[in-house]
Amino acid sequence: MSTTWFIGNLLTGRRIQTLPVLNGSWSEVLNADGDLSCSVSMRNPQVRRLGLRESAIPGASFLAVFSEDSGLQAGPIWMHDWDDDTQRLTLTASGMWSYFDHRMVLPVLAGRLPTDPTTNTRFTDVSVDPDDVWPTDTRKSLQGMARALVAQAQSWTSGNVPVVLPAEISGTNERLYRGADLATVGRRLRELSQVEGGPDIRFSPRFTTDRLGVEWVMEIGSPTQPLLFSPQEPVFNYGLPRSSVSRLRVQVDGRELASQAYAAGGRAVDQSLMAVATDPTLTTAGFPVLEAADANRVTVSELPTLQGHANERVMRGRLPVRSISFDHDPRVRPFVGSFRAGDFVRLRVRDNSYLDDGEYRLRVTARSSDARGRRVSLYLQPEVV
Repeated sequence: MSTTWFIGNLLTGRRIQTLPVLNGSWSEVLNADGDLSCSVSMRNPQVRRLGLRESAIPGASFLAVFSEDSGLQAGPIWMHDWDDDTQRLTLTASGMWSYFDHRMVLPVLAGRLPTDPTTNTRFTDVSVDPDDVWPTDTRKSLQGMARALVAQAQSWTSGNVPVVLPAEISGTNERLYRGADLATVGRRLRELSQVEGGPDIRFSPRFTTDRLGVEWVMEIGSPTQPLLFSPQEPVFNYGLPRSSVSRLRVQVDGRELASQAYAAGGRAVDQSLMAVATDPTLTTAGFPVLEAADANRVTVSELPTLQGHANERVMRGRLPVRSISFDHDPRVRPFVGSFRAGDFVRLRVRDNSYLDDGEYRLRVTARSSDARGRRVSLYLQPEVV
């Protein structure tokens, strides 16, 4: 798998310049930003002509890695690391989600402070409460909320980064995000993706139609299908002669087990809400009582929504988290363009001392590789039933 690395202007996605990298690495992570970095030698005249100290300024520029027309990762450059002894410069970046970790959930302030109630971002029903009048029903689906949060950030002067938004899907979910909370858009997007039935969210880099720039397509799961995945399920074989799969690893983590879970919220609206969810799966199997708490739902003002968080937490605690990872040679099928974070794959295992022989349906939670592209590492978890 050959890769091409380049930089450009973050605000416009333009002014692309190709980098002759010495080495590099990238990762794509489900519902997270992922990262990428590369090193170049200043002994190379071509590199010196790029003027990277100015053309790759952290916070103003992006770094991207593509395999032919497939965008593997791209996002803001956040760090330079210069080594004078080796004459090497390392550029460190994160996926486009990381940009929204630097944007607050606020409308254009126009002279207001975030403590002004008119800076709240509301997805709520009509209210005639004299202390909280709200004349318009602004409820949305979780997909619509995620889209609206990014659109609001883009409405600021110099905030219109090249993110292509999907069509909005209507709904009746409710959220109240107070400006005074100074929460980032990135944080709120993560929270939406983590709620029970919440949508997957990702920012996929691609070339613009004129191939002179890069843009990011915001993809969001729908209310009827919150997961983002391809209908194709690549097959990987482990334990067969000349298999493309190597370094199979399995981790089982029981630290998130819970037979009872609590969720607390409402503090952002001066209420005290509590939800409890119980599941007998573990105690029936002979486990002692195990409990967990989710106290980070301060913006949740509706008890059914909070109950959903508690239900999701106890459901997630039914079984230890089993993670599987392996390396794959992308020079043979399935090629790297046929699977990405979020997709389902099938792993066929044979003659393994820990895993039973058979076929496992797994979801890719992350993938990563380096500039040489001879190995792609996949990180997976079993299909959630």
